[in-house]
Amino acid sequence: MSGLKNKVLIVEDDEIMAKQLKWLLKSKFEVEIAHNGEKALKIVQRASPLIILLDLALPPFPDSPQIGLKLLSRFLEIDPLNKVIVLTGHDTPENAKEALSKGAYDFLSKPVKETMLFTLIERALYRQTLEREYLEEKKEFDLPFPMVIVSPQMQALIKQVKKIASLNITCLIQGESGTGKELIARLLHAFSPRANKPFLAVDCAAIPASLGEAELFGAEKGAYTGAVKKIAGKVAQAEGGTLFLDEIGEISLEMQTKLLRFLETKEYTPLGGKPQKADVRIIAATNRNLEKEVDRGKFRLDLFFRLNQVTITIPPLRERKEDIIPLAKYFLKHLAKEFGLKYVPFLSKEAENILLNHPFPGNVRELKHIISRALILAEGKEITPIHLGLKKTSFSHLTATPGYDLPRARLALEKLWLEMALKRHKGQISAAAKDLNIPRSTLYDLIRKHGINRLAYDI
Repeated sequence: MSGLKNKVLIVEDDEIMAKQLKWLLKSKFEVEIAHNGEKALKIVQRASPLIILLDLALPPFPDSPQIGLKLLSRFLEIDPLNKVIVLTGHDTPENAKEALSKGAYDFLSKPVKETMLFTLIERALYRQTLEREYLEEKKEFDLPFPMVIVSPQMQALIKQVKKIASLNITCLIQGESGTGKELIARLLHAFSPRANKPFLAVDCAAIPASLGEAELFGAEKGAYTGAVKKIAGKVAQAEGGTLFLDEIGEISLEMQTKLLRFLETKEYTPLGGKPQKADVRIIAATNRNLEKEVDRGKFRLDLFFRLNQVTITIPPLRERKEDIIPLAKYFLKHLAKEFGLKYVPFLSKEAENILLNHPFPGNVRELKHIISRALILAEGKEITPIHLGLKKTSFSHLTATPGYDLPRARLALEKLWLEMALKRHKGQISAAAKDLNIPRSTLYDLIRKHGINRLAYDI
């Protein structure tokens, strides 16, 4: 750890107790002692952020937590990154509850157990490091919400987003399933002049073909069977703002025509209604190769060009390994809070190595699922490889031997990848195709080509 990370301040009026704590900690941390609030504040103002061990019962009111609680608030005002662990013999539930409500990291009663003290300090340092990294990134890129952007690829992508966000043009976001296309769309919106207007996301793959037009452009009462009232479409709801069309490659050719007209004229017609104008920026996303879809006659070339004024490509997680562990730690912190856990567990070095060597076909979404599962299984303890539930993929059966040429090796790997995706999604074709970043029709063709029994995975 650097000096900034391992400074500990002991605020304790009992000199013997303070010296004992310093003796315990000095081999691992840089330790300072303050016997009163005045000296403590001077140290905190000079040396923040710190890990602070704070006795609540301080003079001139040693029988009350009054001075300690005031100091706690001041320490956090000086630097919110300060992590305060309260040490006191006044271990009533009321004092503990009040200290935690004022922002104390944790609460220990005297006599302090050495192992618990070291564990809490290490955890506090870990939390402090995460928060510092986030604030530094937010300051550098002026991010409107938390994002992990450690890798050069993601840093370059954020810079690209900031450059084009203010331009009133359509954008096409490309990337594998689970890479965070909607997050980038929201970032484009947040950096744009439309930031204070609505942002609406539409999953085109989830809209039934028969309702697609009403979903986007709205419908008058009685326009179709079941239209018992007037429906405002997503275009109208997003007036002045941004409409994000996820999985744009899934919409029908008929809807593509209507969308193209809207992009060209800013005019649309609700079902059963009259033409209307709307000022809406369109951002589309896909995990398909739309150029190939154009060649196959599944996507209009003119719409492709209209959407593709600017393309943003999100790299898969396996190509930006620098982001894997920071993302894992970010998910640990936020999921622990969501699950109501008191402590954020650590990732063991072995667990980190497993994550770094995993191919992540499901990208960031898969990583979040893995961390969520590990948090539940670890029960607040250190996360080890067994909690991750990942196994090293064995390719030993693909070892090059006489007669095992490259075309054959490619076929074997392709079959293995297909079988892994089908197993992961229990034989569901749509989910497996999305995971593999190929159309459903292509997956069916490959299943037939390799003689794979899909029903064997439908468990």
